[in-house]
Amino acid sequence: MMDAATYADTVSEILRRNYGHLRHAAKQLARSVGTSPRTVENWFAGINAPRGAELIRLMQQCDDLRDEIFRIVEEGQCPKASASTSDGVDLATIPGPQEHSGWVFYR
Repeated sequence: MMDAATYADTVSEILRRNYGHLRHAAKQLARSVGTSPRTVENWFAGINAPRGAELIRLMQQCDDLRDEIFRIVEEGQCPKASASTSDGVDLATIPGPQEHSGWVFYR
C-alpha cells in the first residue's frame, strides 16, 4: 500500500535514477517544472514529494515517473481517502454534487 513516505521514496528513486547524473539537475528540473531548486532537492532526498500541479508537470518531463504513477493507480496501491485531508477536513462529511433545477450545487 502506498503511503506518503513510500510515495516520497518512489519519486526520489526515480528522479535520482533519471536526473542524478546530470550536473545542476535540481536547477534544470526546477526550471522545467516551475518550482524552486530547493524543492527539487527535497524531492531528490525523499524529504518531500511533489503535490498536485507539480506532480503533473514532473510527469510530463519524466516518462519513468509517469509510468510508475500510472502503475500504482492501476494496481490500486494508493489507499482510499483517509479520515481527513491534509487540511484536517473530515472526508466523510464532504457532500457530493446535488441536482437542483438543472444546476449542480456543492455545499
